[in-house]
Amino acid sequence: MSSAIRDAGLTLIELLRDNLVADPPTADRPISSRDQIALLSPRDVNQNTSVRLTLFLYSISPTVEMRNDLEIPGNQSPAGEVSEPLELYYLLTAFAPATQDPTDQTLDSQLLLGFAMRVFFDNGTLTGSILQGNLPRDDELRLTLQPMTVEDLTRIWSVFPESVLHASVSFLVTPVKLRSTRAVAGARVTSRRTDVDQVVPIRAVESAA
Repeated sequence: MSSAIRDAGLTLIELLRDNLVADPPTADRPISSRDQIALLSPRDVNQNTSVRLTLFLYSISPTVEMRNDLEIPGNQSPAGEVSEPLELYYLLTAFAPATQDPTDQTLDSQLLLGFAMRVFFDNGTLTGSILQGNLPRDDELRLTLQPMTVEDLTRIWSVFPESVLHASVSFLVTPVKLRSTRAVAGARVTSRRTDVDQVVPIRAVESAA
């Protein structure tokens, strides 16, 4: 299933929209339109757009522990399915509408970021109907906050040289299983039969003689 990465992002963005959008906005749902929450690079957001919250996939790496487990004979699925478990790292960034008071902009963006973080904290395990696209409903994705130093944050934002740094946090989603079209050679061993001759101890033979 090559759509796993796409579907993981769709799952997260729909989760945010379902929990933050209301018309008219309320204290707990401060966004008025689903279009204001987007899978988008912060570089592509400026003060002339209506986007208030972005989720940006900035890094992908293998889940080493799970990959090692899958390489052990017998740990694959009964059908011999092969999958590559991945770790997806997202940058969650909040933006405020342009106002005359820069302090109000900062406070608005920090408030929105807190609402979005709460949604992710309250849904630390993603499974069942929350999963979007072609993700199997019995899959289980873990969503966790990733600590970031000022150096980490600066390094990420350095790829957007024309963008102003905004309040951002990083979240990890794992394991996102990128399923292959190939299968493991050979079927799983479910039983074993051994035929051996009965061995009589030498002492028993000597005693009989």
